[in-house]
Amino acid sequence: ADFLAGPDTAVLFISLKFQLLYQDYLARRLKSLGEWRNRILLCRVDVEQPEEALQQVTLAAFHGKLSLLLAWTDAEAAAYLETLHKYQSKGAEALRGRLTQGNHHARLLEVLTTVKGINKTDAAALAGRFGSLAGVAKASQEELLRCSGIGDKKVRQLTNVFHKPFFPQ
Repeated sequence: ADFLAGPDTAVLFISLKFQLLYQDYLARRLKSLGEWRNRILLCRVDVEQPEEALQQVTLAAFHGKLSLLLAWTDAEAAAYLETLHKYQSKGAEALRGRLTQGNHHARLLEVLTTVKGINKTDAAALAGRFGSLAGVAKASQEELLRCSGIGDKKVRQLTNVFHKPFFPQ
């Protein structure tokens, strides 16, 4: 393991740049990982077009029975490691307790801001216009463009998230 986040948690780290350069490296690392209760693959998304490498990493994590965490910055990757270490002896309830319970609007904003390029202001505009995640997902590109702060690029991102398969055929 690259990091031990606790007595039962092994974390492997890979960047997509490294994955593209050394495509057999991850498979070798997974074979030598050993048995851990919690097996995590922390992946740094550090390329402009991550689709191909991300597909490789996702499949490796799935077949290797690892949970996959994606980080877009080094600081985000470090924060994941700190959180894993901090919660090593706590149950899932401790993590679930951090979720906004019972507040549909807050949860909707939280989910929408996970889409790359969508900030809190954009999420609030989308939530105000469409009312639910299903409403945003069903909205046409023209309807999305009518939201304040939502332009062509953000519409493309939203459309891809809601309508394109994760693994292209």
